Amino acid sequence: MTQASKNTSREGLKIDPRYSTGDYFSDPQRHSGDAEFKSANFLKIFLPFVKRNNLRIGSLVDVGCGTGDVVKKIADSLVSNGFDSVKVTGYDVSPHVQNIRHSGVEYILGDFCASDEFVDVATLFDVVEHVPDTIEFIKAASERCKIICFHIPLDYSLNHAIRNGFRLKLEKVGHLLFLDAVSALNLLAFAGLRVIDYEYTFGFLSPSGHQSVLSKIALPFRYIVAKISPWLLSKTLGGASLVVIAITPKGLLEMQRSGSGVWK
Repeated sequence: MTQASKNTSREGLKIDPRYSTGDYFSDPQRHSGDAEFKSANFLKIFLPFVKRNNLRIGSLVDVGCGTGDVVKKIADSLVSNGFDSVKVTGYDVSPHVQNIRHSGVEYILGDFCASDEFVDVATLFDVVEHVPDTIEFIKAASERCKIICFHIPLDYSLNHAIRNGFRLKLEKVGHLLFLDAVSALNLLAFAGLRVIDYEYTFGFLSPSGHQSVLSKIALPFRYIVAKISPWLLSKTLGGASLVVIAITPKGLLEMQRSGSGVWK
């Protein structure tokens, strides 16, 4: 199913043709090897959050779903954890998404932020750093959900700065935003979100995180520093990201109306 006709670009928030023309996903399996890493780290923080707060999850959308493998693994895990009636959808503006077929997940070619859909949970894995006018983008996505979750790479490290790695990120992977942990959390607050919880993830342990010779040499050093302090790793050698769970303004409004207290 496609809804491209219903999902035209938002006024003032344009979609980069690099993604909408399909160039970025000319290889439809791009980064699919990291799906288990991303989904497992997300679920490690998300499932306890849901259970602590006794939340009922009826719908989940993954925005910028890419290969579709991450959201498929999340859907399977939700079912195995008793959430077997959750409607799970993956949105992407890249045409390749029309060819993805996974049971239990509907994939839609279109812009979630321009849709008329409203869901309980939205997830954005390594998406916000690719988007111009990032705060407005996050606000637009937040208008369509109660809980919004992110996986955000922390590119602003000493390692990247010394080697001028930001240029490579711009050219090769399309990162427009370079964040550390504090600026990532601040960004979400500026977008009107209330962060509930976050956790560091270690991308250097993912399949794509130790492919080059240099990254293989750095792996044991990164591992040791990560054990000492994830923040220190993110600021020096790099190779860390954040998983974040946040409540949107509409989610906060529902909390007030229901008298459910503070989500934790």
